[in-house]
This record gives sequence, C-alpha cells and structure tokens, in this order.
Amino acid sequence: MTSGGKSHDSSSRPFFNGLLGKTLLLHLFYNGVYLAGLLVGLPYLLFKMLSQKRFRAGLDQRFGKVPRRTGDEPCLWIHGVSVGELLAASHLVALFRERHPDWSVVVSTTTLAGYAVARKQYADLTVIYYPIDLSPVVNRAFRRVRPSLVVLIELEIWPNFLLAARRHGVPVALINGRISDRSYRGYRVWQRILIVPFRQISLFCVQNKKYAARLRALGVPGDSVSVTGTMKYDTIVTEGVDSLRARMREALRIRENSTVLIGGSTHPPEERILLDVYRDLVERFPDSVLVLAPRRPERLEEVEAEIRAAGFRCVRKSLLEPAARLMDGEVVLVDTMGELSQIYAAADVVFVGGSLVPHGGQNMMEPAGLGRAVLFGPDVRNFQDSVDLLLGDRAAVMVDDAAGLARELDRLLANPTQMHEMGRRAQSLIRDNQGASRKSLDILGRRFPELFDGSAIRSETEETR
Repeated sequence: MTSGGKSHDSSSRPFFNGLLGKTLLLHLFYNGVYLAGLLVGLPYLLFKMLSQKRFRAGLDQRFGKVPRRTGDEPCLWIHGVSVGELLAASHLVALFRERHPDWSVVVSTTTLAGYAVARKQYADLTVIYYPIDLSPVVNRAFRRVRPSLVVLIELEIWPNFLLAARRHGVPVALINGRISDRSYRGYRVWQRILIVPFRQISLFCVQNKKYAARLRALGVPGDSVSVTGTMKYDTIVTEGVDSLRARMREALRIRENSTVLIGGSTHPPEERILLDVYRDLVERFPDSVLVLAPRRPERLEEVEAEIRAAGFRCVRKSLLEPAARLMDGEVVLVDTMGELSQIYAAADVVFVGGSLVPHGGQNMMEPAGLGRAVLFGPDVRNFQDSVDLLLGDRAAVMVDDAAGLARELDRLLANPTQMHEMGRRAQSLIRDNQGASRKSLDILGRRFPELFDGSAIRSETEETR
C-alpha cells in the first residue's frame, strides 16, 4: 500500500494467501475470469455493438488508448460511472481546482450519457472513457494519464484497475461512497477474492454510518473509513432564490399573485392525474397556474393532447409571448431542455413525478433546496435516503395515489403559511446537509500530505508498447 494507506493485521478478514496473493497471479486470475465471460457473451456483445451506438462509443479509449498527458504537473484522475456520479462530483472538482490550481484533472466515465454530460460539465478538462478491466489495458491507460492520485466516486471496484494503481505507485481514494443492499450481498459472496483489491484503496469517505459499517464488515480498516455525508446536496441551489423566482415567473409569463403548481419530470399517466386534480382545484383557487414538465421530450405532443383533452389551452414555454401574461384556462408545457431545476423556483408547490407509477421517483431535492413545498408518490426507491431525510423533518409530503394528491394540494393551497413553512424546512434541511465535498477534500489532504506539498507521486512518463 502506498501513500498513506493502512494495511490489515493478521486478524483481518481472510484473503488470498501464498502465491495466489501475489499481484501477478491475481492479474492472471481476474483476466481469466473476464476472458471466459467475454467468450461466453461474445455473440451478444457483437450484436449490441452493431445495433447500438453506446456499445461502440470510445472503443479505442476503452482499450487504454486514452489521450496522452504531456505535462509534468501532478494529476488527479477522478472517475464517475455515469451521469449521477459525475454531476455529484462537480462541486468537489471545482473546490479541488480552487485549492490546487497547479494540478491537472482528468475525468473518466463508463457510459455514453456520462461522457456527453462530462464533456459539457467539465469542458476545459480532459474527459476519457474508463478502460475495460484487463491488466494490459488498464496499465496502458495509467502510463498515458500518469495520475498522481485516483479518486473513485461512490463504489466502483475493478480489481485489475486497483492492482495497476498499486503497480504504478498511485494511491486511490473513494469519495461519496455508498454500498447498496444488493452490492453488499455480492461483495460478501466474493469477499475472499476482492479483499486484496479493496486493500489498494487507502481512503473511504462514505455517505453515512450504515455504509461505513458495511465496509468494515468487508475487512476495510476502521481508520480508513470516514463518514462525510453525500455530495449530491452540495450541487443543489439554495441561495439567490428570490431573484431566480422572479426571473422564472417572468419567463413563464405568470401573473404576480398567482399560485403556481409544477408537475416536474412526470411520466404517464401522471400528467392526466395532475390535470384532473387541477380541474377541481382551479374552481376553488382561480388564481392558480399549472406547469407540466414531462421527463421525456419525445412525449411533448402526447402531453399537449392530454392538456387539450382535459379542457385547457396548452401554451408551450418556447412560444410564450414576451409581453403577454397567462390567461385563465391555460396550462404551460415546458418544452425546453435543462431548465427544470431553475423553473422549480417559480413554483409554490411541486409534485415530483416518476413516483405515482412504478419508476422509482425523480430528484426531489432540487425543488426542496429552492424552498418549495414538495410532494411525491409512494414509489421513490431510487431516492430513498433523500425521502427519509425530508419526511423525517416534515419537509415534504408523500401521497399514496391520485386522491391523496388532490387532498394534499387542496390543503396546501388553502393554507399558504403551512405550504411556505414546509418549503422553508426543506431548504434549511439541505443547507444543514451540505459540505460533504469540502469535508472529503480536507480528509484527502490529511491522508495524503505528501501529494500536496510539491512532492506529488508520478507514474512512468512514457508509454511502453
């Protein structure tokens, strides 16, 4: 173990011993497993490569031919599997660059969507595809990137990559770590095989105590694990909300005293449910306005037809007249991309979709951070930690069905003080939980002081073919 890593003592979990514990034989073992799996799945893989672009994208980089780094400055290699991890890491990367402007930063990802987002989010950085986990491939990528430090986001354990980091003398840290129930069960099964690669990670900064306990149960030394919270809250906007609200309400042509309900990231039939609920609400609250933002843009025509069928006039956001104001009986359909997190500021109350249907929910923390009253349905399994946090502080409401949604909206619109107080609690809760990125960087600096005092570790300067 290099650069601040701690080794297990003889009482730690069992792991490969004797010759099998040697790095070379471990490489051979993992390569053999991968190649056997590749042979079995080759027909399926070839079909996918021919039929789907995402399986062909970045093949040269996936085989280690990533852009060669030419500078001699220290380098951080940060990896996030896909979109969620890369967005969660954005504040961490910004803080790191603030603190260490003399470092270069390379960002890697696994998926096509992740690569597209990373190119946009980190436009001035080198973005690469993560190499497949064959030892010649990952060693080639290390020789070309020459990182001084590798940071993995959440829990991305590829044995050959970690062993290659050891071979090249590069310390590895895991930030924003999480280990789901399913992953934990899998790691328990393969614990004897994975304990050696796990040892190559010198530092684990995890989201909560439950994840920390699971890692320790897998044999990770306790002094290598720190609970820092989740970084996803660090990217949520909680400041400057009043000015953003004014801009968004102007952009939506909403009259000054209107109460705004937004259905965000909706899935079918949630738009129809909201329209049915709104038809009754508008009788009691004539100054209320409904804004619908379906999750998938290809459904815009379908949703527009739903709005008309419900007896309302549909006004697309992109076609709103600059000097006009919304009229009675008009529903706004958001047909622009990438604006929803800001549009939420115009709302008084937000229903977050994908939750009254078996989808798993959508991100409810963005409107919560803006101080909006937030409602969602019962299927929020993809955001369970966030839901538990909000519900535990009475900072959001979960409804069981369409009837429950109607009751809660009626209650909130009839009690604006309660509605605004719920939003205030939500915003305060998120502010209290921000700071994981800063905590993680502080711990990183303490664990690897030799990297940040001008004596950064470097790998080989030239690739050997």
